[in-house]
Amino acid sequence: MKKEVEGIVQLYDSSQLEEAERMANAAILKYPDDADFHFILAKIFYKRQEWGKAINQFHVVLEIDSEYPGVQTQIDMANAILGYYTPDMFNP
Repeated sequence: MKKEVEGIVQLYDSSQLEEAERMANAAILKYPDDADFHFILAKIFYKRQEWGKAINQFHVVLEIDSEYPGVQTQIDMANAILGYYTPDMFNP
């Protein structure tokens, strides 16, 4: 299983996100309770700026492993991006 994780991470690192997502989803079908695969999928969504999908997937990771390192930070960062507001943008 760790080899599968490494393969998906390599695809992610080389920005082959479609293939990484396909492999992550296939791995999740085989190992639905493995937080690593869900975390990688969440990071793929995050990298593509699909904030809602990323946040939802990070929450799946927390449901599986409430102590998974870095998940809450990722959720907080995505929420901060979604909540970013600059009044000057709307009042020229």
